[in-house]
Amino acid sequence: VRDRERREKERLDLRILVGTNLVRLSNLEGVDCDMYKAMVLPRILEQVINCKDQIAQQYLMECIIQVFPDEYHLRTLDEILEACGQLQSGVDVKAVLIALMNRLALFAKNEPGSIPPDVNMLDIFHSHVTRMAASVDLAGILDLQVALLNFAMGFAPEKLDYVDQILQVCGEQLAASGSARVDGAAERAVVSLLKTPLISHGNALTIILLEHYAPLINYLPFSSRKEVALLASRMMSKATVPMTTPEEVDALLSFVQPLVKDVAEDEGEREELDDEDLEAEQSVIACIIHRMASPDTGVLFQMYVVARKHFGQGGSRRIAHTLAPLVFRSLQLALAIKKLEREEQEVAVSSKKLFGFSLETIKGLAGSEPNKALRLYLQGAQAANDCEEDKIAYEFLSQAFILYEDEVSDSKVQMELIPIFIGTLCNLTHLDFEDYDTLITNTTKHAARLLKKPDQCRAIYQCSHLFWNDKIKDAEGKPFQDGKKVLDCLQRSLKIADVCMQSGPHVSLFVEILNQYLHYFDAGNDKVTIKYLQGLVDLITEHLANLDSSPESVAVKAHYASTLAHMKAKKEGDEAEKFAELNI
Repeated sequence: VRDRERREKERLDLRILVGTNLVRLSNLEGVDCDMYKAMVLPRILEQVINCKDQIAQQYLMECIIQVFPDEYHLRTLDEILEACGQLQSGVDVKAVLIALMNRLALFAKNEPGSIPPDVNMLDIFHSHVTRMAASVDLAGILDLQVALLNFAMGFAPEKLDYVDQILQVCGEQLAASGSARVDGAAERAVVSLLKTPLISHGNALTIILLEHYAPLINYLPFSSRKEVALLASRMMSKATVPMTTPEEVDALLSFVQPLVKDVAEDEGEREELDDEDLEAEQSVIACIIHRMASPDTGVLFQMYVVARKHFGQGGSRRIAHTLAPLVFRSLQLALAIKKLEREEQEVAVSSKKLFGFSLETIKGLAGSEPNKALRLYLQGAQAANDCEEDKIAYEFLSQAFILYEDEVSDSKVQMELIPIFIGTLCNLTHLDFEDYDTLITNTTKHAARLLKKPDQCRAIYQCSHLFWNDKIKDAEGKPFQDGKKVLDCLQRSLKIADVCMQSGPHVSLFVEILNQYLHYFDAGNDKVTIKYLQGLVDLITEHLANLDSSPESVAVKAHYASTLAHMKAKKEGDEAEKFAELNI
């Protein structure tokens, strides 16, 4: 043991001495690049090769790389790399080459104009690394290629043909190994081969479209494929350069397949994500939809078709996040195409075809996400209305009602959706009178079927606005106004409110209904007369006397006081005659 310790100490002392002398040699005056290449380096390399000690050889080669100037290494690349091939088998040549490449890459980055035009470092390194492949295992080969890739991206990031050449060599080596999947050091190397150009270049799409890039991901296990796919997706979601062809969309979504759809061969490797993690992951994919652009509407439509083909295979949990933005983009394109059609410009695809595409896309979502699909149907109806396509708008609305009747059973969700139906119908302007009447009657029926009486009351008085809609007009320009049905809705909601009073204090419902009556009285609905206002004022005043001092009661009283103040202002203002009979 003592002899070994002594030998180690002697070897360390010798290394320090040799290293110190090499430093002094590099600093001698008169040792220029020509002398270094002709006399100094050959003699040093001769001593290194002849010493036959692998530890010494490793140390000396590292010293040569570190102590002599970068300009000298540029002129002697072939000599240094040739010497690497003659070192002892135990020497970590890979580490020597990586150190040399990293140093020269940094030099090229900091001094871009200092590289001699006659020195093609990429070709020189590539040639020597390829020759070394026969004596290194797969992981070692891939590590060398990673170093070469880092060097290429640092030295000449714009020369992607070199990057693709490196990737091609890696693909050939992986294919020759006979492994369907790699692990350990080889797996880490392949991940680096895929992530390095993405990060260095910045344009994920350009890298993915390289001929030999995408196939490498198939050699990785699922977790590593997903890691690379997530990086590419995040970069693409923030990219300033959009995808402009269906082929680019297909290439990207095929590359990020671990995030887009499940395949049978990954069954044993996949882990089920919780809803929060899945949403975060799919939000990145959803952003990619907004990175599709083309001045040609036909090409853009084909891009959406390709995207839907991929997303449609994602399963119910994924499509909940990916199909909705695709529908919105499709509706946006339909509006743009309709504008061109109005200007009598030639279009590659009609707006009606886009609406059909949107309908089919929403149907794909309806089975797993009926609530979201229903809202998208209503959004589609609004877009169709903006395009003056009344029959298409009616079809969107019909599908929404069918979905509501078949799939929505939760009373809370029903109460959320009824006002959205009402708001959508009130905002449409191009529906046929008969179609509109059918839709609003259907809406009112659904409002009356809500489970909770207070919900019924509010939904029905909201439906009254459907029967007093200035936006829907007939051929003669007459608005859709049915004062009798408005009054029917208000009277019905009043009866339900009265029933609610039997189970608890619901005076707030009476105050809300009073405001509805007041609105129609102001709007000129001759079926709503002053007697209804007076009756409600008297009724509310009677019930207020029985309220306690809870926060809810205070809010009701404040609401009623504001309503009375408004009516008093009307009575004392320009409409005094109209409100003269009101006693408040």
